[in-house]
Amino acid sequence: MNTNPDENHFFSIPKKYLYFGLTGLLFLLLVWRLFYLQIYATKKYYLQSQKNHIREVVLEPLRGIIYDRDGRVLVDDHPAYSVYVTPYEIRHLPRLLNRLGAILKMSPPEMRAYIKRRQNGRFRPVRLKRQISFKEVSLLEENKLTLPGVGLWIEPKRFYPSPARATHVLGYIGEISNSELKTLAKKGYKKGDLIGKRGIEAEYDAALRGKEGVEYVEVDAQGREVRKLPKENAIAPVPGKNLILSIDSDLQALAEKKLVNLRGSVVMLDTRDGSVLALASMPDYDLNKFAGVITHKIWKDYFLNSKNPMYNRAVQSSYPPGSSYKPVTAVAGLNSKIITKNFKVFCRGFLRYGRRNYYCWYRKGHGLLDLIHGIENSCNVYFYTLGIKIGVDVWADYSRRFHFGQKTGIDLPSENAGLVPDRNYLDKKFGKNKWSKGLMLNMAIGQGDLLVTPLQMAQLALLLANDGKGFRPHLLLGIQDPVTGKIEPVKADSFQISVDPKNIEIVKEGMRLVVNGPTGTGRRARLAHIIVAGKTGTTQNPHGRDHAWFIAFAPFNHPEVAIAVMVENGGYGGSVAAPIAHDMLQLYFNKNPVRTESGRIAMKKEKTEIP
Repeated sequence: MNTNPDENHFFSIPKKYLYFGLTGLLFLLLVWRLFYLQIYATKKYYLQSQKNHIREVVLEPLRGIIYDRDGRVLVDDHPAYSVYVTPYEIRHLPRLLNRLGAILKMSPPEMRAYIKRRQNGRFRPVRLKRQISFKEVSLLEENKLTLPGVGLWIEPKRFYPSPARATHVLGYIGEISNSELKTLAKKGYKKGDLIGKRGIEAEYDAALRGKEGVEYVEVDAQGREVRKLPKENAIAPVPGKNLILSIDSDLQALAEKKLVNLRGSVVMLDTRDGSVLALASMPDYDLNKFAGVITHKIWKDYFLNSKNPMYNRAVQSSYPPGSSYKPVTAVAGLNSKIITKNFKVFCRGFLRYGRRNYYCWYRKGHGLLDLIHGIENSCNVYFYTLGIKIGVDVWADYSRRFHFGQKTGIDLPSENAGLVPDRNYLDKKFGKNKWSKGLMLNMAIGQGDLLVTPLQMAQLALLLANDGKGFRPHLLLGIQDPVTGKIEPVKADSFQISVDPKNIEIVKEGMRLVVNGPTGTGRRARLAHIIVAGKTGTTQNPHGRDHAWFIAFAPFNHPEVAIAVMVENGGYGGSVAAPIAHDMLQLYFNKNPVRTESGRIAMKKEKTEIP
């Protein structure tokens, strides 16, 4: 028997009071929740509700226009439609993907994987397909009521109105890759962005791309657009900056035409500031095909092509320069005071060194030659002899003074530095002091392990033309604000190599005779009214026909342009490369006013082939 009077006290409370108490407690909890939702967390849930019925539409900026030096358009924008899906607004994903796949010719698994791979939150739209056809646009518009969460956005597409392709100069744009995103995310790049992949498009992507804008549209419960919200809520996109390049479209088009069906490159520089007038590499590729979505067929046709059309031979390929490098060997001998311009060598068609004969290209022999006429006749025996006298160390030193073995710094990606085989290189390759000094015979005439790019050889012609003063080769002349039209010019970077200009003048005289002398090897580059100085080169190629080289500058007294022409497996430089340089120089001087004070002979304009 329970004798504690308080033991059943709780159960003695009338039930109606218990009900009132529980009801009051529940009411207080409800009031607190309403207070929390309506007052304390108002901002949070307002923003969430906005996301439910307001869609953020990203406005892609127009990418900057690219002009040539005369203001002619090289690259512009055309509008194109892209399809986007917003994951949050998709109610029945399998059904929607089936409908959408029938229109876009994409399989549902492919689209599902694509969305998952590029999704960045449920509320942010994902680009599903770029640059769709007019038929696809029409079908999407007709079926938009049954495609909730699917939208069409207008985006810029690159097109190329110029007859000058300038493929390797301009490059193309494409969707950012995961590896690129890892390094560029901190600069504001995100999944799905289009960025420059090659050429100027890649080099100056940050200036060309502009800044995205945004507008807001109201959607219903099915994700269908109801209306656009007032424009004061929108942020206008900022167009990308326009670029003005140093390329001359006429010269560029002519260089490309001369290289059709060949493999090689042409580089022409303005000797007064280092700006690039033409930079052609063949074979090339069709930029219009890369303006759209890069299909597997395009990838196979270009990236797996044995002719390597994606490769910019002017700045990425390196070759032995052959006899076109002899001016460097000549300057090395003169400036180191090992020889004078009167140093003579008798050429009988070959030089005996050790137990081997090293032959001149002219097997009958040139006879007795001094330095200037050794250059004019491109006598191998003369430069074999000179190479032995100066040795590897002096030769390598002057090669580097002329900026070989290093990048020129041109504003294009993936430039090749080439190779100057010095003593350290030879020791590593053959063993310390185990290499023959006879290697210097080949290197003295631009053969052996020496490797240069066509751009570096054009820079050599510029340095010789300017008596040792050089400029960093560059393609960009100015950046233009598309809104104000104001142009910010680019200042040329200059430098001076440590060589006595008097010694360069001696070598230049030999180069003048190469083109204008009675026995010069580059006579096919001669112009009727302009004095051209140049140097031919024919490089031995163990894998096939010889490579053809020619470098030049003009006018001789007051140079304005320097050029390098290289044709793979072209044969003799004087008969293959020199005529291309002739046509390029002729066009340049026909396009520019004649001034006798500049060192040119006054003349009437001659008819010149302009594509």
